[in-house]
Amino acid sequence: METAENVVRAKSQLRLKARAARRALTPEQRKDAAARVASTILALPELQQAHSFLTYAAMPEEIDPDLAVEGLRLRGARIALPRIIGPARLQLHWHEEGDELLQADFGHREPLASAPHAPVTEIDAVLAPGVAYDPHGRRLGFGGGYYDVLFRQLDPSVIRIGIAFDEQVFQELPYGDNDAPVDMIVTPSRVYRPES
Repeated sequence: METAENVVRAKSQLRLKARAARRALTPEQRKDAAARVASTILALPELQQAHSFLTYAAMPEEIDPDLAVEGLRLRGARIALPRIIGPARLQLHWHEEGDELLQADFGHREPLASAPHAPVTEIDAVLAPGVAYDPHGRRLGFGGGYYDVLFRQLDPSVIRIGIAFDEQVFQELPYGDNDAPVDMIVTPSRVYRPES
C-alpha cells in the first residue's frame, strides 16, 4: 500500500510529465483538439437534458472549452464559472457571453465577485480542467483540492466530465483518499466512461 508521502511524490512527478506533454502541442494541434472535444461534448447523450454547466476559462496550456460552451449556449444552456474564495474553496458565478473576467493569482481567469452567484444545486454538469487523468476516472489537478471539494458538494446526479488532450491520459494515476473522480473523460480521440 502506498503511503501518503509516496502518493504526493508520484503526483508531483506526473504533473511535470503531463504539463510538459501538453505544452509541447502546437497551436494548430490545440485548435484541432478543442474543435474535436467540442463536437464530442455537444453530441454526448448524457448531456442532452442538461441545462446548466459549470466550465472554466482555459489557461494557455489547457484545452479550451469555449467552442463547446458556444454550442451549449446556442441550446439555451446557462454557463457558470468558478472563482477562488479561499483554500480549496470555489464560488460559482453565472457567466454571460462578453462578461468581464479577472486575471487571478494562479494565472487563470475568473468572474468578478459581483457576478451573479450560481448555487451548486443548480448545476447539471461540470466540464472540468485537469492536469492528468486515467481511464478509471481519476483526475489530477494542480494540487489545491478545489475540484475535489467542489465535486463532493454537487448532487450525485451531476455529470462530472474531465476535458483533456490525449497526451494527458495515463494508464493509472496515484490516488489519495480525498481525490474525487470524474464520471467521464473527453479527449480529441475518444470518450472514457469509467464504471461507477
